[in-house]
Amino acid sequence: MIRHSIIPVCLFVFFLSATVFASQEKQLFDTGVDHLKQQRYEAAIEVFTELIELNPDNPDAYKNRGVAYMKLSQYDLAIHDFEKTKQMMPDLKGLHSNLGVAWYYKGEYEKAIANYNSEIEFSPGSHYAYFNRAICWAELKEYDKSLDDIAQTLTLVPDFYLAHCLKGDLYMDLENIEAARSAYEKAVEVDPEEAYAKAQLEKLGPAPEARETVGTDTPAPAEPTPPTGQGSEPTEAAPPAEQTPEPTETPAPTEQTAEQAVTESTAEAPEEKIEEKISENKTPDPEFEIQTGAFQVRKNALDQLNKLHALGYDARILELTRANKVTWYLVRIGTFVDHDSAVRDMAEFVEKTGMKAYVRPWNRF
Repeated sequence: MIRHSIIPVCLFVFFLSATVFASQEKQLFDTGVDHLKQQRYEAAIEVFTELIELNPDNPDAYKNRGVAYMKLSQYDLAIHDFEKTKQMMPDLKGLHSNLGVAWYYKGEYEKAIANYNSEIEFSPGSHYAYFNRAICWAELKEYDKSLDDIAQTLTLVPDFYLAHCLKGDLYMDLENIEAARSAYEKAVEVDPEEAYAKAQLEKLGPAPEARETVGTDTPAPAEPTPPTGQGSEPTEAAPPAEQTPEPTETPAPTEQTAEQAVTESTAEAPEEKIEEKISENKTPDPEFEIQTGAFQVRKNALDQLNKLHALGYDARILELTRANKVTWYLVRIGTFVDHDSAVRDMAEFVEKTGMKAYVRPWNRF
């Protein structure tokens, strides 16, 4: 589902500060911010740590170091820094949303919701807070509450593409196919260049009246797939949207126009000699595969890859870069020529491992 890759889309990064710094503090702060902007997160942590040692009462240093920890998926450390910031600046805009993102990634959805409640209390016009809270409600299968928050999100920002996609995914979970179709169609209307909603509509097939006209069979319902990822990542389950990532490692909405690069992390099997008469029956190209995770941090993808290898699965990492230059590391298993067999294997995988999984187009978002 799209919510697993998009939720990181709304993390609030605090690049500006109203705090008056001494010269040395300002130099350290500016250096740390530059590291954040250049995605040098470990370097940013070192600089902000030095700044905190120089001035332990500097809330800007804590909150920006927390953002760097978030980017490295070090959620406990991020939460510590955000809570420290909250002690000094409890009404800081975006701070509770950042805490919500961190708790989401830890799977503590109720705690994430509590922080989004606080963010909404301080900033009732924050569409990101409603959107990320909707993702958390969806994780808890509180679909009515999730749809209410999506409605509020779209009231504030009617053309929020990801919100229309998430709305479609929620209706898919509720098996309301036509409501899902309507949401995806609205998403395509909002942004015709994005591929996720178009891919979902393609899976759903033509509308009932169209099927009757051409006499085709009713298509199988599409499987919920990760936004974004993310991500939806949120988005890894790229939870909440980051103001700058994914709810979200979470990920990710599909982008067929994005630059694609495939990274195989499994050893190649030795080439087998096949008799010429057999080679005439060419195996159909795969159409689907099973995705078990979507991450913006490669190390996290490798950790899951090793876990799957230990369980006996022939997993790989698919590295794809979206049009916005964000790179996702997607952990995938299996290849399938038809959707039904992919769904059956996915169900067996989920039952056996207890992990979340989704059927995705082969070699694509």
